[in-house]
Amino acid sequence: MSDSVKQRAYAKLNLALSVTGRTGGYHTIETLFQSIDLYDVLTLSKRNDKDITSDFSGDNSLVVLSALQKEFSLGGMHVSTEKHIPLAGGLGGSSADAAAAALACARLYDLPQKAVFDCVKDLFGDVAFQMTTGTAVGRGIGSDLTPLAPLPAYYVLLAFPSAGVSTKEAYDLCDRTPHRDADIAALHEALLRGEKAQAYYVNDLQSPALELNGEIAPLLADMTDDDALLTGMSGSGSTLFSLYKTEDAALAKAAALSAPTLVTRLINPNAGGK
Repeated sequence: MSDSVKQRAYAKLNLALSVTGRTGGYHTIETLFQSIDLYDVLTLSKRNDKDITSDFSGDNSLVVLSALQKEFSLGGMHVSTEKHIPLAGGLGGSSADAAAAALACARLYDLPQKAVFDCVKDLFGDVAFQMTTGTAVGRGIGSDLTPLAPLPAYYVLLAFPSAGVSTKEAYDLCDRTPHRDADIAALHEALLRGEKAQAYYVNDLQSPALELNGEIAPLLADMTDDDALLTGMSGSGSTLFSLYKTEDAALAKAAALSAPTLVTRLINPNAGGK
């Protein structure tokens, strides 16, 4: 058995997000999760003691690994992470790393993946999806998942304001603003057919994010494009996205924006993707 394994930690988009209430001190949501071809690379190694350590302070991976160590009586571990997912951007970078740590731990100690999933899926809202990936509806705190037919591998333009958005502040503001129910089924069906889906787009955290980060509104206006199937903000922001059928259209829009950008694709990693 190897003493070290590597695992990709895939970013996610929220293609729609409704805040539905609160439970146990947490906000509940209904969201359309989608994996994209942007990932950190995590290396998990065994230690000769019982300590669990990371290259990054405050790493959510440590919480996940501590839970697994206790549940399965494991030894010590160290996490090294090659970061590519922007922090505080609404792309789920911290939970992606935590999910990758759980998957790496299952491989490192030859643990049943379902038992590992059940142990950690409720620790952070996006961990359950980012352990499974693809296209899915998330409900509750995000860990109640319903897999959906995978979307085509559309090109996705990501645009990054220079400042992030505090998730806590966004949710606090959201409590004082009107909410809309997302028609996730209609949005998903439109995208499956290759049709524009903007009419079905909802993100209850977008208005709070606009208040908290003055860069978002003008950048979102600049991203408005008749060629895009869908344009919006992922999670609590501040990353913005547009979906395109062709790489040329995505690259052309990227070249016209003043903010840093990245063009990548939608993927389903556990079904033959990257």
